[in-house]
Amino acid sequence: MGLKQRWQLWRKRRVVFPPDEIHQAGDNAELRLEKLCRAAGKGNNWSVFTSVRIPDPEGGRREIDLILVSGKTVLVVEQKHWSGRFEVFEDGEFLQHRNKGGEHSHATVAHRIARKARLLEEIHRKRFPENEMSFHVLVAMTHPRLEWPDTIPEIPAEMINEGQLLDRIRSTGGEKIDLEFLETMDGFGTWDEIHMHGGLKLKGDLLDIGLGSGVDEWDAHREGQLTIASNHPRGLMSIFKSAPSRIELHDDGGRHIEVKCKEGPKLKMHVVGRTASEDVDWMQIDAVLASKKPAEWG
Repeated sequence: MGLKQRWQLWRKRRVVFPPDEIHQAGDNAELRLEKLCRAAGKGNNWSVFTSVRIPDPEGGRREIDLILVSGKTVLVVEQKHWSGRFEVFEDGEFLQHRNKGGEHSHATVAHRIARKARLLEEIHRKRFPENEMSFHVLVAMTHPRLEWPDTIPEIPAEMINEGQLLDRIRSTGGEKIDLEFLETMDGFGTWDEIHMHGGLKLKGDLLDIGLGSGVDEWDAHREGQLTIASNHPRGLMSIFKSAPSRIELHDDGGRHIEVKCKEGPKLKMHVVGRTASEDVDWMQIDAVLASKKPAEWG
């Protein structure tokens, strides 16, 4: 490899991708609510599932922010961490008025989470026709600086704030999760994540690891989640050395494999909110967390 090529590769490895502050704030709010729900529900046997991906008969998969289960009771929760104030119209449109100015339409928030709850119920009842679970659809507004409207028209979801959700978990439940429903939940995955150099996190569906047929075959037999860590030489003197990048892959079953490479490999992912899949250069990736592979119904 010539010096010019090494210089170009070194510059590529050095590119910094700063975090997306808006999406990071949303992720932090979801993580906070998850921890609060786990703590509040611990004494009443509430099981907590986050970012659950379920198949949609119209194509693709849909995400449910939070699913809480105790016995045969299922709370299907859509979290919104809005500030400012909001309005809800007869057709189900949510209109957010931001504190810093501007408006944003969130379309039919309640109708969309209600549809996801119906899809989840249909998947479970198809697997266990005699199993009776009680599904409750909630939209949880978790930002403390949010002004609620005086009236909310009839919509297919109950509107609650963070405190009301936690109070419900503390005061209800008490039974361990129904085992048949637990089996159904165990068949779903969640988002895959790519952590770029600099802190940017990409969420979506990992389509191709891109590290060769040997890794693909190893991955075909993995158990549970896949964790990948990259070690790239980024120091100035690495320009003059032939030290390759090291990429280490581990699964939940304790299996691992290591790949060494200098340039070239790319991962393929369909990132949330983008219209098409795209290639991501491994030389700019610090880590990857891939969800467990879903079961047939997931």
